[in-house]
Amino acid sequence: NWSAWLDLAELCSDDPSIDREVEQSLSSISGHWMYHFFCVHVYIENRANENAIAIIEKLANGNINATAEAASGGFEVAEHFDDANADGFFVQSSYLQSQLAMAYYDVRDYDSAHEHFLALAEREPYRLDHMDAFSNVLYVKDQKVALSHLAHRSIAIDKYRPETCIIVGNYYSSKARHEKAVQYFQRALKLDRTYLSAWTLLGHEYIEMKNTAAAIEAYRRAVDISEREYRAWYGLGQTYEILNMLLHALFYFRKAAALHPHDSRMWCAIGGCLLGLDRRNDAEKSYERAVSLGDGEGIATRKLAELYREDGEEEKAAKCFLRHLELRYQAQETGVVGSKASSSP
Repeated sequence: NWSAWLDLAELCSDDPSIDREVEQSLSSISGHWMYHFFCVHVYIENRANENAIAIIEKLANGNINATAEAASGGFEVAEHFDDANADGFFVQSSYLQSQLAMAYYDVRDYDSAHEHFLALAEREPYRLDHMDAFSNVLYVKDQKVALSHLAHRSIAIDKYRPETCIIVGNYYSSKARHEKAVQYFQRALKLDRTYLSAWTLLGHEYIEMKNTAAAIEAYRRAVDISEREYRAWYGLGQTYEILNMLLHALFYFRKAAALHPHDSRMWCAIGGCLLGLDRRNDAEKSYERAVSLGDGEGIATRKLAELYREDGEEEKAAKCFLRHLELRYQAQETGVVGSKASSSP
């Protein structure tokens, strides 16, 4: 009964202290594929995406080297899978492929996510589940034509699905028709008031329209539904930063960073607030943390270079400027638009 597993996963996400007890209770079936499906779901819910990817690769491809050894998300993965699992028994599983695409999307590996979403759409052309996340990937990669095709296909399949409304809303947003995008995100919320992605995207559109009061309301609705929605906390931080209420912004950015600590954008945002509050040393540490996590947009490397130059550390500044130029070149090569990547859900 998958619904029972989902209820158990929700309990584990709400109270991580019970993870060890649940793991011990399920130890007798720890080699069974159903337990691993459960682990994948829990890991993705808890943002332990690397562990989820490792288990899925094992189940789908029989990749012996892709075992999830780390258990930072809470659960130990069985060292030896059942024989049925060891040879890629679930290679045709659409569910696992969708979870793999979502895991790559959450770690912002948009190229891998795009590849898996595309394969999923080709395998199941009438599928709408998770296609809203696919539209987010296409938006970030600035693939307007592909996004247009996805929107038309979704409307033809079922125009009354919330996912369809999100896809169409993303299409209008990519065309800078923000009023129309808001209309479709609101339509998605009429169909499902608990749709987290719709509230967050609605907040993003209100920011584009300079309607900060409405943006705050939308983001607050999202975090009221789920306190684990780091994108909405981040959106609240951005909104208060626009209003120049830096202490409020810092509070919300820290909430987002606590939920998603491996995302360099969170630490860039914290660094910007700290710099605005004249806490230069703390800002420098935040930017250094962002650089250590990748800093895909090159924001932290540029800011850090400027701080080093002001401090007279010319060699460190030069290294940061060079790194910044490398990141900008890579961004142009991959086709990911910087401003969209930094605000994408």
